[in-house]
Amino acid sequence: MKRITVLFLFIVLILINSNLFAAGNGGYAGAYLRMGLGARSIALGNAGTADLPNGCSLYYNPALLGFVDGKIVSLSYSFLSLDRRFQFISYSMKVPPGAGFAVGWIESGDDDFDGYNSIGQESGTISHSASAIYFSFSRKFHPKFSIGVSIKILLEYINDGTDEFDYSSKGVGFDFGAVYHFNDQLTFAAVLREIGSKFKANTDKIFQQGGTTIDRFPKIYRIGARYITPYEWLRVLYDFEWSDKEAYKHHIGLEAVRGQNLALRLGLNEGNFAAGAGMDFKIYKFNTHLDYAFMPSIIDEGSSHIFSWQFFIN
Repeated sequence: MKRITVLFLFIVLILINSNLFAAGNGGYAGAYLRMGLGARSIALGNAGTADLPNGCSLYYNPALLGFVDGKIVSLSYSFLSLDRRFQFISYSMKVPPGAGFAVGWIESGDDDFDGYNSIGQESGTISHSASAIYFSFSRKFHPKFSIGVSIKILLEYINDGTDEFDYSSKGVGFDFGAVYHFNDQLTFAAVLREIGSKFKANTDKIFQQGGTTIDRFPKIYRIGARYITPYEWLRVLYDFEWSDKEAYKHHIGLEAVRGQNLALRLGLNEGNFAAGAGMDFKIYKFNTHLDYAFMPSIIDEGSSHIFSWQFFIN
């Protein structure tokens, strides 16, 4: 088993250092749904396709919901640089005998950034909000195998504080996933995200020569694995991601568990460092997980801090 561990880590490192990187997904619609979700997964390098079922499973891989035991309430808030916000809430539950369901809301935005007119003069402040409402379902077809789907309602709003410019768009998208537990130590998973996802808006009321605009999200494909090493306290997660815009990304996370109540995490997300920690404790009759993640500045925009709190109800 130790040889398997070394081989697994070696293959991941070779992939990370290989010349697979191409153009990114920047500049396309739906960036807020490509940032990652939850302090645990962010600290693990945004690798969550084959992770344990949790409150963020509806985002990373809806198939994981087939293995949910009981009910989960999840809350997350990100203190991002440049006065941006990113927040999330979800409710997940087991649907006997072998299924799972979740509903969740993701919202990102900024209420106070400067706007300028066509000749460069300040025109006041602009508020922007983009959100997604998730409805996810998963079904186990074998004790080790599950597939799942997420349906997303997509919304976006931009306003400059006046009635003259009040932009809104909406759309619908789908995610499909599968997960297979090879054994107690190794899990494989795959997911197709942003199938049909787009923002569609009518700009007749905003521009003199308005019309219908459609901004499509890049389709995202991911394969991932989670491995519990023979050292018991060390777990490894790895995701490889690509899109129809020829963007290739690697996500790797290491989690060191101390006893039953404390975890330390390190991750690489597209080559960018992340770190965090988590602890478990009880509040009344509820088992809770409190997680934190830290992301340093990438291009001098400032560091970010993410907090998540999950309540497990049996």
